[in-house]
Amino acid sequence: MLERSTMPFTMTIIILLVILVIFAMKYGAQLLRDRAEAARSTDIDVRLTALTEQNRDLEKRVSHIEAMLREVE
Repeated sequence: MLERSTMPFTMTIIILLVILVIFAMKYGAQLLRDRAEAARSTDIDVRLTALTEQNRDLEKRVSHIEAMLREVE
């Protein structure tokens, strides 16, 4: 077993390691959250671009149909 004189030193090292692990987990979790947010943001940008293109296509179709209806009148 440990000698009586090394006990405080060992406990101090263990406490400091626990504190270090807690902060490492905190910053690791923040890093993972930031990466997930960036990926989500990129995915949203791609979807928004696709919706904008679809909207333009639909506007062209509607304007073409309106032109055809005007010719019929």
